[in-house]
Amino acid sequence: SQAVSKYIAEKNTTLPQGAQIELWGDGAVYLQQRLDMMFDNMGMGILLVFIMLTLFLRFKVALWVLVGIPICFFGAFLFMDKLGAISTSINFLSLFGFILVLGIVVDDAIIIGESVYSEIKKNGHTKENVVIGAKRVAVPATFGVLTTIAAFAPLLTLDFMFAPFFEAIAIVVILCLIFSLIESKWILPAHLAHMKYETYDETKVGKLGRIQHAIREGMENFAKNKYRPMLEKVIEHRVLTLISFFAILIMSIGLVMSGLIKSEPFPSIPGDMIQARFTLNEGSPVSARDELIRKMEAAIDKVDNELTEQNSGEPIALHTLSWTQGDNGGGMLVELTKGETRIVDSLKFERAWRNEVGEVAGVKDLRFMSTTGAGGDSAISFRLVGTNYHNLELASRELQSKLAEYDGVFDIRTSNSAGNQEIELLLKPSAETLGITLADLGRQVRQAFYGEEAQRIQRGKDEIKVMVRYPKEERKSITNLENMRIRTPSGEWVPFSSVAEFKLGKGVSSIQREDRKRAVSVMADINPEKIQSGILIGEINGEFIPELVKKYPGVKSELSGQSKEMGELFRELGNSMLFAFVMIYVLLAIPLKSYLQPIMVMSVIPFGFIGAIVGHLLFGKSFSMMSGFGIIALTGVVVNDSLIMVEFVNRARREGLRLKDAVMQAGVQRFRAIMLTSLTTFFGLLPIMFETSLQAQIVIPMAISLAFGILFATVITLFLIPSLYMILDGFKDRVRRLGRWIVGIFVPDPTQQV
Repeated sequence: SQAVSKYIAEKNTTLPQGAQIELWGDGAVYLQQRLDMMFDNMGMGILLVFIMLTLFLRFKVALWVLVGIPICFFGAFLFMDKLGAISTSINFLSLFGFILVLGIVVDDAIIIGESVYSEIKKNGHTKENVVIGAKRVAVPATFGVLTTIAAFAPLLTLDFMFAPFFEAIAIVVILCLIFSLIESKWILPAHLAHMKYETYDETKVGKLGRIQHAIREGMENFAKNKYRPMLEKVIEHRVLTLISFFAILIMSIGLVMSGLIKSEPFPSIPGDMIQARFTLNEGSPVSARDELIRKMEAAIDKVDNELTEQNSGEPIALHTLSWTQGDNGGGMLVELTKGETRIVDSLKFERAWRNEVGEVAGVKDLRFMSTTGAGGDSAISFRLVGTNYHNLELASRELQSKLAEYDGVFDIRTSNSAGNQEIELLLKPSAETLGITLADLGRQVRQAFYGEEAQRIQRGKDEIKVMVRYPKEERKSITNLENMRIRTPSGEWVPFSSVAEFKLGKGVSSIQREDRKRAVSVMADINPEKIQSGILIGEINGEFIPELVKKYPGVKSELSGQSKEMGELFRELGNSMLFAFVMIYVLLAIPLKSYLQPIMVMSVIPFGFIGAIVGHLLFGKSFSMMSGFGIIALTGVVVNDSLIMVEFVNRARREGLRLKDAVMQAGVQRFRAIMLTSLTTFFGLLPIMFETSLQAQIVIPMAISLAFGILFATVITLFLIPSLYMILDGFKDRVRRLGRWIVGIFVPDPTQQV
């Protein structure tokens, strides 16, 4: 980009007066903005994570925990190009992967550091106590990270159009998590072992030390005096607690299903480019094409002048480019000033331009596009398939009329291309009596008007065809067709009008087929502020399509385009998540040494959805594919905290504590670590959630899902997991009593005397 800019600056000095070269559509500007935005948010995220660590941990512990971030990042840089094509460079997607994992990679280090610090505080600072503190949580912390990796790993196996998008982020996350295991298990304990532990002395510490001590003591007092009584009440009413969480989950799902939180496959992100494409009906004169381009150019000038006042007097349209495509097609490309420097967004400009152009007679297809994210594909796309083309045509028209009834649906079009006028030949009943078939009729008409090859003559290097046909004056009009004679199989000649008739109609310029059947696609775009594609498709498929296929026998309907892509996406993600759940179950069963406890831990995964929904509601964002990706990331994190909580309960029970006491003790012991891991992840993502640049809008829904899901996951881990543990233990106790009762019926007690 710099080389081109330099060349243009030099070349413009040598051009004749009135001639000038201008640079536009410079992609390097967007790349630089994305990189700057991502690095700024990454730096701010690291700063916020460090502040949170410093407030909850000793300064040196927080510093050594933070050191794990660059170690994980550099490890990922080292191996990125070995695992994927799109992740071989520092790009928008891979950088977001680093931001996404920013708060997660320190979770393992926080757990280890907090456990070591607690052991040192209790039994003194020795290398043995550092090892004891690290080993206490090493197994559950390791398997917790592995479950997060398991949640991302299946995304590397996806096979559909948008798979590289998922792969780019998943590779970065997995590599960072692998190196977080190495750093937290071997490097961090070594640093902590050489760190001098000093008891708190208010007279020897500064203001920061006193603040840290007050926060730590306040957290411990809150865990003992506030959280513990709440936890006791929750586990006493554990069934009510579970029902309450289920009720909240159902209400959250209802917010999406009812449309209160909008749901779209791809987030609509205003861009800096607006494109318009059109296709006129076949046979339209070239003058009509040129006239439409002039009308679109005039509309651009008028809209730009009107909206400039709303943009603080600054022009909005920077460059325009018009082009033609054949005799009946063309379009325009408009580059706007950068989105960060203008008040009027491209969506508003596009709508104003569309309204100014208005309805155009003779146009088969006219489409305006200003958003990014779906590869330019239509939000709504149906494909009608059948053997009867007439029924297909009528069905497609009815479907277009139905779509036009919805407010917010526009640019409705079809793949059916009307061609030039054609003559359709039809046999009369008398033709069958004479033995004339439609093939005979068509062949003789073709021979008369187009000609039949009689012979070929070699003339030098060329081969000349000799065609036999009617004289030119006898094949100039339809009257000539009516006056021609048709030869019967017996050799007789009969007038054309006695055995056949014809009618004029429109042909097709192109034919779309699927499985040897005619197919017609009906497409449309939508305004996501007025209608959601999922709701519209559901209503059309549920109510209108069944009646349509009944009305036109032989016609079938299916989704195509972006609508079909989303179906494939959800199927792929469903299969991947199923595989991920199996992997997570196996990884949980190993440290827990149980078949039922992993199910209990995994049962909290759906509840993380609640926090994601609340986050989208607060930020006013639509729930999209990127939001779902954030929930996938949330899956492993929720399981991570829950696993360690269950492991602590199991350990307390092995030490002889009663069930309730073990649950209470584990909750209080893990309270600070759970709060800290959740807050670091949340604050690591906080800057990008408030990013206003257009470049960040596509990833903000993912950040919202993970960040707010983490906050609610904290509530899940602190209250729902203990309740589920008590419910599961009670269930197992009832099963054991039932088993003893059944055995007592069939196997008498040998100690009883007869």
